[in-house]
Amino acid sequence: MEKKCILHFDEAAQGGKDKIAVFLERQRDMWVHAHSFFELVYITGGTAVHTLNGITENVKKGDFFLVDYGSAHSYTDSKDFSLINCLFCPEIIDETLIGCESAESLLQICLVRYYRQYQGQSIANHMFHDSDGIIEKLLMELYKEFTEKKMGYEEILRCKLLEILIQIMRNNLTENRMKFVKNTDKSVVGELIAYTHMHYKEKALLNRFCEEHHYSVPYISRIFRQETGMPASEYLRRVRMQKVCDLLTGSDLQVQEIARFCGYEDMAHFRRVFSEIFHMSPREYRRYKK
Repeated sequence: MEKKCILHFDEAAQGGKDKIAVFLERQRDMWVHAHSFFELVYITGGTAVHTLNGITENVKKGDFFLVDYGSAHSYTDSKDFSLINCLFCPEIIDETLIGCESAESLLQICLVRYYRQYQGQSIANHMFHDSDGIIEKLLMELYKEFTEKKMGYEEILRCKLLEILIQIMRNNLTENRMKFVKNTDKSVVGELIAYTHMHYKEKALLNRFCEEHHYSVPYISRIFRQETGMPASEYLRRVRMQKVCDLLTGSDLQVQEIARFCGYEDMAHFRRVFSEIFHMSPREYRRYKK
């Protein structure tokens, strides 16, 4: 069996504090390797033979693919081969995604309202072609923000990366590749997701939603888990914690004020939940980010 090298983000990204790195590269042949991060590759010129998890394909300009955590790939027979390489850790999109190690989990959590619309083939480890040039345009905008690092670039990087993932799901996962579920935008799960983002501060949010919409709590709990892969309480926790992170880094409010604003009255419980996710206290997180 061929030996597989594992690349880690700090090594591949060549340092820096950002959890994303975007490069324009002339790519030579490269040995079989895997990553402890996600890699989005877009071919801008030339040709090569690309092998991903044992499947070999010829790649050319306009082809692109997302390499999942732990997946092994290599390049051979490279000829005038150039590409855009976007390396990223999941927490660049959402701080609560620390520890997420699969594209399916990434989409299922941060794009849950879109993820639940399809079943079947993953967007990771699959070859796509950018027939209308949208993905290349977005990646070049991402590269510009990454290299210039103007005020607010971190948030723009996050938004651009999410836009790229949504575009891949929208334009490249055709009906032949994905089976879409009808009318899911109007489903009760979609309603609960929207309700959670609007009312995340409130106590007994799920009970209140069910009372207002005339559903039983067990029924809503069951179908939410079926469509998203997580309990409604876990989704609420993630929404609240992302709001907490935004306020810790974007305001001078006291930690106690932030906790109450985001729906946590019990400070001991709040600190325990925060520590379980980020492995540091809220104050340590604020110092680290600033």
